[in-house]
Amino acid sequence: MSVRAEGLLAKNWFTPQAIDAAGDESDWCPHPRVQARVTTRRGDLSPPPWQGFNLGLNCEDDRQRVLAAREQVSAAIGAHSPVWLTQVHGNRVITAPSEEAQTVPEADGAVTRETGRPCAVLTADCLPVLIARNDGSAVGALHAGWRGLLDGVLENGVAALAGTTADIHAWLGPAICCRCYQVDDTVREAFVRHSQSAASGFSADGPGHWRMDLGVLARQRLLAAGVTSISGGDLCTHCRADLFYSFRHEGVTGRFATIIWLLG
Repeated sequence: MSVRAEGLLAKNWFTPQAIDAAGDESDWCPHPRVQARVTTRRGDLSPPPWQGFNLGLNCEDDRQRVLAAREQVSAAIGAHSPVWLTQVHGNRVITAPSEEAQTVPEADGAVTRETGRPCAVLTADCLPVLIARNDGSAVGALHAGWRGLLDGVLENGVAALAGTTADIHAWLGPAICCRCYQVDDTVREAFVRHSQSAASGFSADGPGHWRMDLGVLARQRLLAAGVTSISGGDLCTHCRADLFYSFRHEGVTGRFATIIWLLG
């Protein structure tokens, strides 16, 4: 990791470009209107075990601490408040509601064409995926745990952006890596039933157990959906638990956010 990238990663949030620099990949910048940030756990709002900057309301943390962290995110973005979803490990992708909406949508992805209306997903090992049209007309944020990935949350997100898939760019955020993520036969078999090529996303790890590569499987799904411009996917939440929340590493823990929005 370069000194420059390490310095950026030390901040409380950073850009996809900084993450890509850490992994020596090309910068992700689909269009000047497209803005994106990933928060870290570094902060002082929540005590252990959520230590730092927890943005998840379903983690047993104090609600007021979480809301204070969310307010800081909104202030830092300088736009409307992000669309905070009730995520259920499903495949539903919605159009971001207005800021005046009284209910929190139950979905695992949101897209928008509205200026200054951030879409956000919360994760702590699952894969956050940002998508954007290269003309800067629409963006989205998707939450891809293995269940949502299997059931088509990425494909639904791509379809929700409309237009031709060749015009869509995708970025894979920090998630648990294959070295740290063990699943059983049931999970692997479900993916392979959907597509034989999914077998390349698993490596044997003892009888009935496999190491699963969310990044490989996500890239396969996006490519099959017609998205060919894909980057990111190099930082592991479990390996970098100093920066990110990791459920597999800690059990009771917080959630960090991956956020995208459009400038005017």
